[in-house]
Amino acid sequence: MESLFHRYRNVTVLLVAIFAQLVLLAWQVKSDNDVPLVRVWAITAVAPVASAIEGAREGTTGFFSNYFASRDAREQSRQLHAEVDRLKLENQFLKNELASAQRAEGMAGFQAHNPSKMIGARVIGATTGMGGKSVLIDRGLSAGVRKGMAVVTPDGIVGKVLAVYPFASQVLAASDPGFAAGVESQRNHTFGVLKGNGNGGATVDYVPDGQKVDVGEMFYTSGEDRVFPRGLPVGKVTGVSPGANFQNIQVQPSGIQSAPEEVLVILDPVHQAIPEAAPSDTPVFLAPDVPGAAASPAAGQPPQATTADKLMDQYRKIGEAQKHTFGEGGPGTPPPNFNLKVPGVNAPAAPAAAPAASAPKPAVASGAPDSSAPPKKLAPKPKPSPPPAAPETEPQR
Repeated sequence: MESLFHRYRNVTVLLVAIFAQLVLLAWQVKSDNDVPLVRVWAITAVAPVASAIEGAREGTTGFFSNYFASRDAREQSRQLHAEVDRLKLENQFLKNELASAQRAEGMAGFQAHNPSKMIGARVIGATTGMGGKSVLIDRGLSAGVRKGMAVVTPDGIVGKVLAVYPFASQVLAASDPGFAAGVESQRNHTFGVLKGNGNGGATVDYVPDGQKVDVGEMFYTSGEDRVFPRGLPVGKVTGVSPGANFQNIQVQPSGIQSAPEEVLVILDPVHQAIPEAAPSDTPVFLAPDVPGAAASPAAGQPPQATTADKLMDQYRKIGEAQKHTFGEGGPGTPPPNFNLKVPGVNAPAAPAAAPAASAPKPAVASGAPDSSAPPKKLAPKPKPSPPPAAPETEPQR
């Protein structure tokens, strides 16, 4: 049997396939399905394989596509970062140039409005040590700089020249303990001596306790040290406290507060006045009156006079009663008597006379004047003429 199947195995397989095909055809006809089973089998067998192949293709393509896209993105990111860094450097450079131009403009304006002869210089170095501080500038003997000359900025004093070289100079800063300058307060005109404390600030010494110095008040150079001309800003008072004999006044120098890069050396100092301090009081805003709170003056009538207006009107009427004209007359002219009682002004007006009763007049002797007779009416006379004489009574007829 086994040899029989082995001999006819091909025919057997063919018969089995034909039988299975017939069974499936019969099932297809019975199920009324238009899709051939061979196609269903083929699609069912091929679909997973095709899906796997397509997934592998898309994955490979996407991997390489993403790789190249990422490489391009990294390159673009690197270029953008380089561009941003370049723009930052350019922006910082332009800011520095703008700041330099503004400082140069400020110094030019300061030189133009200051009567002292000055020369510009640039700070090229700084030296610190043992609590002291000095800077180097690029101006020396060749530019006319000499030892002891003042170094300033538009904001205030910086220091004075300590040593001079052919093409450079050493400047002792105002915050150095060895620095000293005569100063004067702006508001109270208090004199003192400015000295550095080595910590970026300064103090004003030798100000007695009885003299007034306010916090926030500005100090200016007084010119008494023969180095700085009078009228240059020094700094603002940050603290005041009483001492044994002199006050302890702390000052923040305004000229070295911002570490200046350009300074001015005063070659020929000229004194100038210290500017006046701004008034401490500020104007106060007053809202308008409440509508209807007070009766408004009638149309064409002057507004209600104040107490000062009433007093001025009273003085004017008293002067008119004494024929005194205010504002005229030289020195020694007697003033009007403001204590004079003027009816209707600073004294009550005289009451009106009551009418006489219709009683018979008593008989008087012939030729005697009648006191009850009305006075004669006189013609008016000009003001410069003397006053009229006493009225005469008419004799009784």
